[in-house]
Amino acid sequence: MRGSESSVIVIGAAIALGLACGDSGPTGPGGGGGGGTAFYGTIDHSCTDLDQIPSEWISTVQDSFPVHYAHTSHGSQLTVGLERIEDEDATYDVEIGYSYLPEAAGALCIFDGQEWETYITPDLYWETAEGMDYTRDVLDSNPSIRVSMWCWCCQLDYYGEMEVLAYLDSMSQLESEYPDIEFVYMTGNAQATGIEGYQRYQRNEQIRQYCEQNDKTLFDFADLDAWWYNPSTSSWEHHWYDYGGIQVPGEHPQFHGDEAGHTTYESCEQKARATWWLLARIAGWPGP
Repeated sequence: MRGSESSVIVIGAAIALGLACGDSGPTGPGGGGGGGTAFYGTIDHSCTDLDQIPSEWISTVQDSFPVHYAHTSHGSQLTVGLERIEDEDATYDVEIGYSYLPEAAGALCIFDGQEWETYITPDLYWETAEGMDYTRDVLDSNPSIRVSMWCWCCQLDYYGEMEVLAYLDSMSQLESEYPDIEFVYMTGNAQATGIEGYQRYQRNEQIRQYCEQNDKTLFDFADLDAWWYNPSTSSWEHHWYDYGGIQVPGEHPQFHGDEAGHTTYESCEQKARATWWLLARIAGWPGP
């Protein structure tokens, strides 16, 4: 049963555009959730205003924070968005290497995938011993990498509590092995409705609670799916549907489409702006 759907308008553009984004841990080494960096907290829809990030922190990310990013098709929303933002403004230069780490001065350098593959399902990053070794291979062979993250596809529509616990345990294990790398946790996309969407919502809440309680860095993909900033009203709109009397966040109708990564270019760009926020905070930017 899909249930009824609704969007709630939230007034207050100044706050909504990021003035209260993310809870930061202590500055300096050791402040992160195992990555030895300056930030832990949540990156969500309130972290999407690029104008608030000082240019020097964009440069710091580009000069000093290479990223390892593994994902399937939904995860390409971030990389597509990053490239589209770069096309509009060369300040946000990004270089993406598919199964390798680019070396480009003045650009955000991203190792996309693992050493031999770019379509990375859970078993190829964290879910199996072999997958964990693939991740270790990338990090061991590219010691300049400062951030590693893996994006869900639709697994959380059917994964249970124990499977998500295995994800959390594997990420924590990698953190302990690589204390100088920030491992970014992620929620799953918010596209499914009905019982699948409710299942995903529960598992996303499990991940959020774990990250909050253990001072981890979370990229809230689902939150970014569910919120759209309406420029005509200068307000954020939150989309949800009713499932058995529970309001379950869902992808905003503005993002319904298949231009890239099973969504719209607008959704890709929103997640890319949040990615710049994420990396700037990890690099040490204290926020606005």
